[in-house]
Amino acid sequence: MKDAFLRTPTALIIALSKIGRIMKLQIFCVVFLAMFLVASAPGQNIKTKMAPDFTLPNMDGKRVTLSDNFGDGPIYISFWATWCKPCLEEMKILERLYRKYNDRGFRIFAINTEGARAKGKIKSFVKSNGFSFDILIDRDGEVFRRRYKGFAMPFSVMTDPQGKVIFSAVGFKPGDEEHIEKLILQHLPTAEDDEKKAGSGK
Repeated sequence: MKDAFLRTPTALIIALSKIGRIMKLQIFCVVFLAMFLVASAPGQNIKTKMAPDFTLPNMDGKRVTLSDNFGDGPIYISFWATWCKPCLEEMKILERLYRKYNDRGFRIFAINTEGARAKGKIKSFVKSNGFSFDILIDRDGEVFRRRYKGFAMPFSVMTDPQGKVIFSAVGFKPGDEEHIEKLILQHLPTAEDDEKKAGSGK
């Protein structure tokens, strides 16, 4: 009886140890699956498609339509939220790129996904960080979730001047700006493009 009593806690400890290993394996599998889904998500694999069109209000209530801006230069679309730290890092770099290439036709539409109720917080956030590019508000998530199949932020899409997607990614890490700037330079209008546009009266 005494031996059985002594063996029981030992067996229990062994059993709990096995359960712990199984749970760790399950957690690892879930994390690995999540990473796989991020890497293979449809939102990142749209490089041969036209960017889905949208019309959204800016912070002043003026409605902005994506396709109305085709023809001038590359367009960078970024879905973000005020609580998203990688979004802030991306936006700081985007601000530098915007100031550098805006006068040559480069546009940025930073689309907030927190809804109309967060408008005051969004305005304060934008003002405190000195962002000068266009801030749009996706009030019900229609554009982010349904049209662009977004699921995590920052989620970014870049188009050429005609609206064809040339880059898309979930997340942001230091060094990504080098690739983004190369794409901007590749798709900025040339002097010849400007002359053709002027000649056509557009």
